[in-house]
Amino acid sequence: MKVKKYEYKSKKEVEKAIKKLSHFTDENGVEHPTHKNSVVLLGHIVKKKAEFNDEGEQTKAPVYAEKYSVDVLWHESVKPENDPEKKLDLENWKDDEIFLDDQGVHEFMGIKYQRDDKNEKPKKK
Repeated sequence: MKVKKYEYKSKKEVEKAIKKLSHFTDENGVEHPTHKNSVVLLGHIVKKKAEFNDEGEQTKAPVYAEKYSVDVLWHESVKPENDPEKKLDLENWKDDEIFLDDQGVHEFMGIKYQRDDKNEKPKKK
């Protein structure tokens, strides 16, 4: 299992990427995921918190990230020995991956995010 972090231009782009993960459509046209990955939509995270005066009135609005953040716990992150040419779902998301120096704003319980970008130039959040 691997935890990876991603940024997209919008929620709509994230939904397109999720739709490409394995799923099936039932007889009623409802789509159901068949992949075992955990996808958490974080949205436009707060880059700078709002400020308030002593009366609790907001004096400065929060500043949000321009991009839409997503965390994924990839359960199927190791190529099967019997099919080493198979492209994994996480490889299809590689262009939108970001690299952080910490856990970010979200963690999966008990599974830590670890950078594995040794041969790549990191994109900072």
